[in-house]
Amino acid sequence: MALTSLYAGISGLNVNSDAISLIGNNIANSNTIGFKAGRIQFKDIVSSSLGGGTAGQIGRGATTGGITTLFSQSSFETTTRGTDLAIDGDGFFIVADGGTNYYTRAGDFTFDKDGLMVNSSNLTVQGWKVTEDGNTSGDIGDINVSDVSSSSKRTTGLSLGANLDATSETKFVLNDYNNRFVLNDGTSNIAVTLINGTYTGESLANELQAKIQDDSTFKTDINAAGGTPSGFTITYSKVTGKFTFTNNTGTGSDITLNVTTDSGSDTDMSMRELLGLEIKDRDGAAGVDDIAIADGSNVISDALPRLSDKLFYVNNNNNTLIFTVGTTEYQAIIPVSPDPYTSLFAGVGGAKVPASSSMAQALADALNNATKTDGTAGTPEDEGGTGKGPTFTVDYIDYDENNNSGKFTIAATDGGGGSNIRFKWEDERTSAEQLLGFASEFDENNTKTVTSFTITGSSGSVESVFAPNTVFDPTAANYSTAMNVYDTLGSPHTVTVYFKKQGSNQWEWHAVMNSSDLDNGIPNDDGSDRLMEVGAGGLLEFNPNGSLKSETGQNNVYFNFAGGADLMQEIDINFGESTTEGGSGLDGTTQYADSSATFSQTQDGFPAGSLSGVSVGSDGLISGIFSNGEIKPLARLALAMFNSPWGLEKKGDNIWAETLKSGNVSVGLPGTAGRGTIASNSLEQSNVDIATEFVKMISAQRAFQANAKMITTSDELLNDVVNLKR
Repeated sequence: MALTSLYAGISGLNVNSDAISLIGNNIANSNTIGFKAGRIQFKDIVSSSLGGGTAGQIGRGATTGGITTLFSQSSFETTTRGTDLAIDGDGFFIVADGGTNYYTRAGDFTFDKDGLMVNSSNLTVQGWKVTEDGNTSGDIGDINVSDVSSSSKRTTGLSLGANLDATSETKFVLNDYNNRFVLNDGTSNIAVTLINGTYTGESLANELQAKIQDDSTFKTDINAAGGTPSGFTITYSKVTGKFTFTNNTGTGSDITLNVTTDSGSDTDMSMRELLGLEIKDRDGAAGVDDIAIADGSNVISDALPRLSDKLFYVNNNNNTLIFTVGTTEYQAIIPVSPDPYTSLFAGVGGAKVPASSSMAQALADALNNATKTDGTAGTPEDEGGTGKGPTFTVDYIDYDENNNSGKFTIAATDGGGGSNIRFKWEDERTSAEQLLGFASEFDENNTKTVTSFTITGSSGSVESVFAPNTVFDPTAANYSTAMNVYDTLGSPHTVTVYFKKQGSNQWEWHAVMNSSDLDNGIPNDDGSDRLMEVGAGGLLEFNPNGSLKSETGQNNVYFNFAGGADLMQEIDINFGESTTEGGSGLDGTTQYADSSATFSQTQDGFPAGSLSGVSVGSDGLISGIFSNGEIKPLARLALAMFNSPWGLEKKGDNIWAETLKSGNVSVGLPGTAGRGTIASNSLEQSNVDIATEFVKMISAQRAFQANAKMITTSDELLNDVVNLKR
């Protein structure tokens, strides 16, 4: 039996040598990312039996039964690289080499020169392509970011959060287009012109009152009637934002404010909108009325002042319209003027009265005096020589609660001919489309649609598509804030929003750009940039507690950016949800007695960008971070599962290969069907426990020494047996 024990000792040396080798390998990989420790199993060898049966079995030693990989979860090491990934739970990353898939727990990934996501052994990481909303598409394959980019996105909306100082004082700016005041003192028309400049409400009232009282004709007429010229007074209220006109002259006669006088150097009151004086029916009879102030009484402004004139510059590049009446084609030309046309045009329907150099009146005159393009004689009104053609009128709306602000309406009254009328806004010969806001529209498929209208029997009209650009004077502004928006090419353009206080709790707002940024921008005479308002602006009204009460005007503003981008880019300007709309009125623009300041401004556009980094979510979604600030999905990682991961074959380099013993691979998304989730900026450490391995090493060492002692003891026994012969 000594010989049997000798073999048993040798087997013990062999298996414990294997154990020490495995322990050494575990310890050697104690810092290997994603390494999983191995555990050895021994089994005994039975070779003979004494006396038969189970009671007399003698073993011949031990053999290595197998080595099992321990797939227990290990702790994570935090890193600074976003593509360092760890699996929190079960599953394996999939990497490939020439179409052959391998599996690993080591997520130390990078991108190579070709944009492929690879591991430290240059095997490509596998995953799915994704749609814009992050859904997977197609079969798994190499994750490649070489062909990804961020295209530009045009701005469709901007939001503004600001406080407007409630203590700000209203500024009144007088210029050549709004500096004339006309009244009748009961005997004569009195016209006074104020010096151009910036006034407060009080200083404007005082200056206007002094001009009228000192007028020689006014003095003569009032004194002749036995009155006192100083009895006519004008005051301004900061509380209401309105002017009060008082007649205490003592003449017994009315003083009449001539607001309805039409164009003319001596009779036009161009100051009426600035003073809040409207043209309207005041006595219930047909037509509009001047404002009569009886002796011993007063009148107050109808409305808050309109602080901004809309000024249109007309030149040879923007003054032509082509239209047809029936089959006859006409050309209308708006006269070129070195001075701008105004939009001052008050009243309703046929009662509207234009101010001097009104754009609306100039357009109506041009249409009614249009000439035939074939060179023959005749105007639209005298169509066919019958005198039964259309007569054109033009209306302009400043601020409107129905969001028609800043638009022209061309109306035609048919004289009986019933001819169809069509404006050829798309015709290259028509150059006034942007000047008047009648540019052809584009639908969502970028297909041009022609704006036209037809007269079928009596009348018809067509309205501007958008509020055209006008010259802007920032002098009366109390506050402004600027931000960039982006056109369809991704080019930035600076839009400045100006605020002008009209009166207590009410402000004008205006979106303004430099002329060089606009497709139809008109520079100053010296070629320098001119400030131009885009759209018609609007009004903001606040509650007594400072919250936004309501908005009037058109917040959807059409921009015609320069530089080749699509025209008529619509941008919605959001000042917050007003209390009228059901909001708190405090989430955007407010009005408190504090310095005006901008707290937030956002817009949804951005320029084109290049990939500057990636981030990986717990669901395996790989998102690109681009230089323009956009974040969009690029790919989604795939994780593998096996029924028996212990059957995987180690291939070195921290990877395993599928075998028959492991079962077929199951590929899916992280976080599904028992697969773990992904932790970015993390690497899974080796699950080797050094202390445990040291204990195992000591145990294996002791066993090895004991088996060696068994061999020497068996050798001594054999020597004793041999010596029995001697």
